[in-house]
Amino acid sequence: MQELIKNDRGHFISVLLAVSFGIVQAGRFYLADLDVGNRCFIYGSLLGWSGLYFFAWLLRNFGRWFGGHASQKEVRIALGWGISPWLLLFIILVLALGLVEDSTLLANYFWIFFLGFIYGYCILLNTLSSALSISTLKTFLCLAVTSIVSIFPLSLLIQVLASIA
Repeated sequence: MQELIKNDRGHFISVLLAVSFGIVQAGRFYLADLDVGNRCFIYGSLLGWSGLYFFAWLLRNFGRWFGGHASQKEVRIALGWGISPWLLLFIILVLALGLVEDSTLLANYFWIFFLGFIYGYCILLNTLSSALSISTLKTFLCLAVTSIVSIFPLSLLIQVLASIA
């Protein structure tokens, strides 16, 4: 991660990973209701892209509370590359949900997805810790504060948009 940041590389791929993550998350809604069409994937890609920029901005700002000194671009690179294990995990999950007729069969393998989720979180912590140049504990606290702060405005925005539609 330090090499990517030092050489000013990896930003485009991190944006692609975030957009792909949004598209994969939208795939779950598409499988639940095929009538939503391709708009679901366009909205998912926009949410992945804007989520990367918004969450990286929050992480950079809250990272300063804990002594971090990274630019927004560095945090975006770390965040984009840090979600790559989750991207693979959710691709497998969406494909499995699409291929298996009885989704209760997947419930027997929840522990594999749980371990993948924990592994992805550890990767995310390490990449963000490397970008922010702070300890893993401080990165964990920074990520917790950022998540809590972003949940409330985003849930309000979703409720407002749902009431309009």
